[in-house]
Amino acid sequence: MRAQQPTKEFVLLKINKEHDKRTVIKPSAIPNAGNGLFARVKIKEGEVIGELGGQLVSDDNYPEDSFYIAAIPECAWEKIYPYKYIDSKEHGANVSRINFAPSEINGVKTGFQNAAIRQLCEAPYFIFIAAKDIEAGAEIWSSYGDDYDYDSFMKLQAIRDFFCGLLQINCREEFSYAN
Repeated sequence: MRAQQPTKEFVLLKINKEHDKRTVIKPSAIPNAGNGLFARVKIKEGEVIGELGGQLVSDDNYPEDSFYIAAIPECAWEKIYPYKYIDSKEHGANVSRINFAPSEINGVKTGFQNAAIRQLCEAPYFIFIAAKDIEAGAEIWSSYGDDYDYDSFMKLQAIRDFFCGLLQINCREEFSYAN
C-alpha cells in the first residue's frame, strides 16, 4: 500500500477579472524583463488598471524563489489568517506583469511610472491605478514599493542603458536611481 502524500492547501484570491480586458501581456520593451503589461485601450488617470490576484500564502508555505510575492497589508492579516502573502505568478491577473521603471535617474525625474499600487485592508488588497493617462499600446510601468530589491535588476548594463537612453542622458560615469 502506498502512503498518501499530504495535500497542499491552495486558496486563490477572488478578483475582478473584467479589468484584464483593457490590457494585454506581451514582451516588454525593457531588455531581459520578460513579459510586460500594455494598455489595449486608453486608460485615464485615476482609473483602476487591475486587481492583483493569486494564491494566498502563509508563512508555512512561503516560496523563497518567487519574484511574484506581495505582502498583504498588516491591517488585513486578522481577517485572512493564516495568510500574509499573495503569490501572483500563476493566477495574478494581467497586472502581475507590470514591470518596474525608476522614478528618477541621476536626480532627473523620469515620468516613466504611469501606474501606482494602492494597498487595501480588504480584498483584493492590491489594485493598480493609472497615475496619468495611458495611451492604447503603451507599456504600463510602476514601482513595487520600498521593500523590493531593485539593485539586481537596475544594475544590469542593458537595463541602465535602456532607461538612460529613454531619458537621453549619459549614465556611463554616474548612475543612481530612485524607485
